[in-house]
Parts: sequence; structure tokens; C-alpha cells
Amino acid sequence: MVRTARFSSDDFLDAAMALVAEGGPTAATMQAIARRVGAPTGSIYHRFDSRSAVLGAAWNAAYASFVAALAPFLLGGHPREAALAILPWCGENERRARFLLLHEPVALFEDSPPPAPLRLALERLEDEFDAAFRACVTACGDGAAREEDLARARFLIFDGPIAILRPYLVQGGALPPFVGRMIAELHAGMPLVAGQGTPAAAAA
Repeated sequence: MVRTARFSSDDFLDAAMALVAEGGPTAATMQAIARRVGAPTGSIYHRFDSRSAVLGAAWNAAYASFVAALAPFLLGGHPREAALAILPWCGENERRARFLLLHEPVALFEDSPPPAPLRLALERLEDEFDAAFRACVTACGDGAAREEDLARARFLIFDGPIAILRPYLVQGGALPPFVGRMIAELHAGMPLVAGQGTPAAAAA
């Protein structure tokens, strides 16, 4: 008779994200992750060789989910909608959002980097996301993605919205409804591409 595993890899990844979200990177030890799942410590080592492997797989899972939520809008040339898509993603993935958006990989992997296959998988995700981002900037301009345009787009789509959300992600719980208005107003007040004028002015 085949014995079914009680604990899946996803169980350990979810536990790792929860621990980092609640207590920072140092909270996610192998013992703490296993304890959070309710599994013996040996069980986690059947699936992951090291703490960096668990955190690397968790980071890739959270990042892939984030990319999947925003990339379609970026590829369609809709920067404001891409920025606003961060809100429902955070609402549906609170644990992943706090894990991904409140921490830097350097803090997660200061002891040792993730295994090479996980690093390569993350590089592929980053390349996919960067291609979608650059396609959006190109579509919104004159076909050339200049350094200033890329900097503006990063601020409007990622850095600005995440800075607005950060205090509420730290606090936890539902995001207040006005953060969406703030992100929309950010886009209304600043053009994605230099020299185009604001979207509000262009529509007037």
C-alpha cells in the first residue's frame, strides 16, 4: 500500500512565508518552519536540502504570482492598471505580499544563496517581467525606452505604489480603500514618458 505524504512542499513554503512576514527572515529556521506546519523537522529535509532552498522556492513562488498578476497589463500597455493590480493581488495573497514586498533577497539569503536551479528560475522570471515592463514603456512612448522613461515607469508602477502600501502591509489586515485613489492620482499627476504631459492634461 502506497503511503500518502501528510505534508506537501507547498505547506512548508506557506509556513516559511508566514514566519518571515510575521517575524522577519531570522524567524524562518528549518525547525520553526516544520513546527508551523506541525511536521517533524526531518520531514522538511525530505523536500528541501537547506533553509536557503526553502526560502528560495518560497521567493520564486511569491514572485511568480506577482508577475502573473501584473504582466498582462504591462504587455497590454496599461501602466496604471498594472500598478492598481497590486492591490487585489495583495488582498488575495496577504502572506505572499508581506513576504515579497517588505523584504529584500539580500536579507533572506545573507547566510547562503539559494541553490543554482532556483537562482536560474528566478532569473527567468525577472527577465520575463523586465521584458513586459519595457514593452509597456515602449508602447506608451515613441518606441524608445529611454533611461528617464524607465525610471519614471518604475516609480509609477512599482516603487510609488509599494511605498504607499508598505505601512499597511506592515500593519496587516485589509488595505484601506483610499490607497487605490492615491495610486490612480499618482499616475494622473505624472506622465509615464517625459515630455508627454500628464494623462489628465492629455485627456482635457
